[in-house]
Amino acid sequence: MLRNKIGLLVLAILFNIIQVEACRYTIREIGFSALNKVTYILYRVDSYTATFPNQLAAGFKSSNIKTHAINASIEKDNQVIAFAKSQNKGFPVYVLVDINKRMLALSAAEYKNKIVSGVLASPIQQQLQEKLPVNYATVLLIEGREAESNHLARQHILKTCKHIENIMPNMPKQVDLGPDMTVIEQSNFEDEKVLLWSLGVDEVPKKPIAFILYAKGRIMGEQVDFEDIISEKLYGLMSIIGADCECGLDRKWMLGYQVPLDWPKDIRQGLSDRLGFDVDNPMVLTEMSRILAIENRAPKTPDGISFEPIVVDLDKEFNDIPEIEHKVLTIVDGGTGNTSNQIIWYSMLGLLLIISVGSFFILKKKS
Repeated sequence: MLRNKIGLLVLAILFNIIQVEACRYTIREIGFSALNKVTYILYRVDSYTATFPNQLAAGFKSSNIKTHAINASIEKDNQVIAFAKSQNKGFPVYVLVDINKRMLALSAAEYKNKIVSGVLASPIQQQLQEKLPVNYATVLLIEGREAESNHLARQHILKTCKHIENIMPNMPKQVDLGPDMTVIEQSNFEDEKVLLWSLGVDEVPKKPIAFILYAKGRIMGEQVDFEDIISEKLYGLMSIIGADCECGLDRKWMLGYQVPLDWPKDIRQGLSDRLGFDVDNPMVLTEMSRILAIENRAPKTPDGISFEPIVVDLDKEFNDIPEIEHKVLTIVDGGTGNTSNQIIWYSMLGLLLIISVGSFFILKKKS
């Protein structure tokens, strides 16, 4: 009886160690992957031809925006064409459509050959492109019409960012830089029209609002209203980003809605070097998909949307992703990292196996 109890105890300890070792990715790291990606479609609507210039289309290749052309004289019942005509911008016109079928019309005459920069390279989008691969997260503050509320929101966001930075050393994985704040001022609303549209913001709000962006331009949670900015909710949402992906959290938090963002190869290469693995590697994507599928039975929301991740079809989804040359990380004396953590866990595992075997022979000898 005693031997059975000891055996069960050893197995329980080993099982817990294996579970801890299995938590290989944080929510931030999952957020860099292409799993359950949100894809925007940019339509070029013309009255006589269905062509999207190759040079322009190439500018969106590394982004989360796909390009498509429509001939308005042929597909007369198309909702995109009906929307384009209602905007009175003249043909050709570009129509950006999100996953919820919201549309934004962009005049070809206005953007000319700068449609790529107009959609993907606003000042704030360029900042996000530089910050997100390195920072823990970015709190995007959208100013409102009340100056006092704007000032108070700034203070609370900076305080919360500092609070998160202070607890980062205790998180499972370390990030180069802590969270920061990026502000869209009222005077910059027109410059950030596409980004604001993607966030569902069509006009200057009365009071400031915020969005927490992390990884590949993903939103943690939803819009944070002024009342929640100055409460503990902002801190609670931000702290989730650094947690293990297998912490029991509803998986909808791991694959948040994405803003339009370019993600070229040089950025992905630098990210791979920092993380120590390539988030677009098919084997990594398969493992992440398997982790997200574990006990992922989140109920649907009232409007019928399910947050359950899509099963990865590697041949279909990822065969066109350029291969990234992964830089092998070297471990120096006194350094810490994933490799050293694995050595510790495997050492503990070996020690427990030795103890269990020794206990077995001692008990056997006594009996």
